[in-house]
Amino acid sequence: MAISINRPLFQSVVMRPLNLLITGFGPFPGAPENVSAWLVERLAATAPSSHLGCEFHAQVLPTEWAEVRTLGPNLLQHHEPRLILHFGLSHQARGFRIERSAHNRVGAKDDARGTRLMSGVILDHGQDRLETELPAASLAKHLREHGLPAATSGSAGTYLCNFLYYLSLEWAARQAKRRDVVFVHIPPGPRQGGPLSEAELLRGGDAILRYLLAVAEQRDGTAPSERSAPVLRSKHRSYAGRE
Repeated sequence: MAISINRPLFQSVVMRPLNLLITGFGPFPGAPENVSAWLVERLAATAPSSHLGCEFHAQVLPTEWAEVRTLGPNLLQHHEPRLILHFGLSHQARGFRIERSAHNRVGAKDDARGTRLMSGVILDHGQDRLETELPAASLAKHLREHGLPAATSGSAGTYLCNFLYYLSLEWAARQAKRRDVVFVHIPPGPRQGGPLSEAELLRGGDAILRYLLAVAEQRDGTAPSERSAPVLRSKHRSYAGRE
């Protein structure tokens, strides 16, 4: 999929900017530091997205079943984002892992509060699998062409990453207007022995944002030169000290 990701720093025509929601997760058992939270906060704070021509919302979610079931849909209903990008930590990932689908299943795993869900499914009458409509393989290829390890995956697991992804895809499918969702797993950070430096993680996050925004623009028939001046709105917090 050929995508142009060159976008001007300034635009002259005022239009409503594309609405983007980006999320990460807080710590959970086995991961006292979650690099996805760091990445989302860095993307918002250092703002490589400050000139992307989008309305940018960033949120770090607690890695808790009950909180994600409530906060995830509430964020979507409140912001009504055109584009949703979820980041999560995977200890098995060796680079950026673009998840093609989410499954209607829940593993018997403790969350950050030591809670487990009794049900084995996310939604009682939901489809077994929901797939992203974004070009996962093309995105992975784009990252590799820029010197970053990346691959696609057909399973986001059975923990809260898959849980959130499924809820977001299910919400997107019910909307009258087009909404695109994708989940990207990233490896542990360098302080946790991960294969990528902080600079590489940040560069990859920025490249993913730019690529997906270009895809959305192409699908919406909005040329980058017609987009409005950028708006940066971020709301992010760390749950490391949550009681």
